Amino acid sequence: MTPAQPETKDKPKPPGKHTLDVVVYAPGETKPRKFSWDKHMLVADAAAEAAKAFGHTSGNPSLANGKEVLPRDKQLVAAGVRDGDRLELIDIGGGV
Repeated sequence: MTPAQPETKDKPKPPGKHTLDVVVYAPGETKPRKFSWDKHMLVADAAAEAAKAFGHTSGNPSLANGKEVLPRDKQLVAAGVRDGDRLELIDIGGGV
């Protein structure tokens, strides 16, 4: 018979959700696309991935949440993106 393990106060907590499920709209597209991104991904990297998925190969893609252009050098979570957000693919150099 083995003794019971003593309870510790430092039990690891289950990991939280590390991804953000968002919907992205793009100019000239009739249907939005769903993306699941790591919440620590840079806005610039997420925008580039979305642009590629929509077939936009030129420009300087970024993402906007409403009228606010998200800072490309920040992580999605730090830029205020939340699970379920609807984002718009934009070109900060002039229109995708």
